[in-house]
Formats: sequence, C-alpha cells, structure tokens
Amino acid sequence: MGTTRMIKKFIPCVLLIGFTVFLASCSTQLRSVYLGNEVTPKVIPEKDFVPVKITVSVGDIMLTAGDNLKEPSGLQLESFHIKKNTITTVQHKMKTFEFSLPSGDYRLRNRSSEGSYYSAPSSLSGLSGTKKGYGGLFIPTGSTKATEFFWSWYPNSSKVYQAKLISPIIGENGESIAYLKTEKTSGIHITLTYVGVAGGQIKFVYKEFTEEWLARAAFTQEVSLDYKAGGIYAYKNAKFSVEKADSTHISFTLLEPF
Repeated sequence: MGTTRMIKKFIPCVLLIGFTVFLASCSTQLRSVYLGNEVTPKVIPEKDFVPVKITVSVGDIMLTAGDNLKEPSGLQLESFHIKKNTITTVQHKMKTFEFSLPSGDYRLRNRSSEGSYYSAPSSLSGLSGTKKGYGGLFIPTGSTKATEFFWSWYPNSSKVYQAKLISPIIGENGESIAYLKTEKTSGIHITLTYVGVAGGQIKFVYKEFTEEWLARAAFTQEVSLDYKAGGIYAYKNAKFSVEKADSTHISFTLLEPF
C-alpha cells in the first residue's frame, strides 16, 4: 500500500514537471506585428546650377566631368544615430535568436500609436547560427530610448517580429538625407583642356580616361571652333561663353557642366 501511495504522489509531480517544461517550450519573447503608417520623407529639391567664371592657362584643364554639377535632389527623414554595434538576443520556444545591430543612422520608417520604427542602415547580422534579418529599432511614444527591436527574414516586409532589447539603447536624434541621383559618371573620367587660339579658331582637347585615370588614344579628340569673343560654345553636355581667349589664357563663364 505504501508503494502505491508513493506512485500516486509521484505521478502528479512528473505530470506537473512535464507540463511546466511543455509550457516553457511553447513560450516566446517575441510577437508578430504589422508596422504602422509609413512615414513620407521630405523631398529636397534639386538646386539649379549657378554659372561660374573660370580662367585657366594654355595646357590646363578647363572642365572635368562631375565638377560643378547641380546638387542632386534627396529625401530627408528623421534619424536615430547609434555609435556602436549592439548584440541582443530573444527566446522563441526552444530557439534563441541572436543579432548584431549595426551602428549608424537608423532612418524613420513607420509610426504607430505606440511608437516609431527606425530602419537599420544595413541588415542585422545573425550570430550563433541565426540567419541575418532585416529591421531596426523601435522607440516608444514619448521616449528618447530604443527599448525594442524588430526584424523580418525578408527585406521591406510590413509584417515583422518585435521583441525587447536586452537593455535600452540611447542614441542621438537627427536627420538623414538619401540622395536620389549620384554625381559620379559611369566609370569614365572626362576632361576638356584649353590649347589656345590660332588662325581665328579656338582649340581644345577632349579626353576620356578609364576609371583608373589611364588615357586611351581612341578617346582623345582635338576640337577646333571659330573664335569670337563673347561667343557661346557647346561641346558634349557642356556649354560656356568665352569672354577672352589668347595664346596664354582663356576666361570663360561655365553655363552648363559636363
């Protein structure tokens, strides 16, 4: 009878322990959420090119592609800057996800009634067997600290996982600008060099270089145009008016850059 009582007492304990382990295996520290309303960035308009007066000597480069370009238009958003990488973990059932959150500017992406979502400047590196994720930081309304982070296994997803950080992250609020156009030309460098005036013609040398600044003869061209003081000249995309040109110098106003 004593053995039977012990068995009857022991079985509920085993069941309780098993049930506790089962609940633990089903528990999670993350939740699945939909991001709030997307934040529309402020558009920074392109600034018009302002003509500039330039004087160079014979044999000097007058124009180089990429110089004197208009300032490109851009998108401006609030940002949250963190100075160093932060490692955080989250438990989900029997798994532990571990991420390295990169340093840099986290740009405001979405807002909800609970707070703001800031996208990381790059993907979230996965550690200890966790694959990389795409997400950022969450700052509650009225707070200056990031208390949670969010991620998806796919970029630009509107449904994400969200979990508390191991400890809040203190950052610096500011603004981030993403330019819509690049100022760099497509892999080559272009120059226009002043050669001088002779026989009533103004002379230039147009050259294209490789990205490593190596000249190629096939992309070197001598240009001769009828000279007239105050005349407007156009070559390729560039346009300029020449105030004075002689055997030593040229003074001109750049109207449109390369």
